[in-house]
Amino acid sequence: MKKLIIKFGLIGGLLMVGFGFVSVALVGTAEGGYALGEIIGYASILVAMLLIIVAQLNYRKEQGGLLSFSEAFKIGLGISSIGGLAFGLYNAVYVLWIDPDFMRNYFAYTENIQITDPSFEAKYQVYLDSYGFFASTFGQSLLMFLTVFLIGFVISIIGGLLLQRKQTLKTT
Repeated sequence: MKKLIIKFGLIGGLLMVGFGFVSVALVGTAEGGYALGEIIGYASILVAMLLIIVAQLNYRKEQGGLLSFSEAFKIGLGISSIGGLAFGLYNAVYVLWIDPDFMRNYFAYTENIQITDPSFEAKYQVYLDSYGFFASTFGQSLLMFLTVFLIGFVISIIGGLLLQRKQTLKTT
């Protein structure tokens, strides 16, 4: 089970990070690309976390067609954790080195305000003060980890419920 979790967790993490880099290459880091970037980002999370179902099916096949809910759930949580960690780390790398002005630019995009607007700095400071930890790079990375993990958590439950198969006892 452990090898399966690591294998599919790394594949899922690479998919999300790969889609992230492709998104930056195609859309760029200009504010006009944020909407498309969000779509690509969430689509990559969904595709990566659907690998949980594939891993659960593989494990069930390895076990002769048997899969308990708890085994399926453990597989899903493991893959979600690895994928979430990869995406959280990617987020930190992106914000720190690829696009260091991301937070300011994204705030301007979401608030529909130009950075050159005289009121921008005051509004941005209110945002930083009100969101505190979650406005930091570490906070945003944690939020991205939790986003991936929670999507994977839901898929783990759904997959576990749909794919579980228990050994039945034959009575004579």
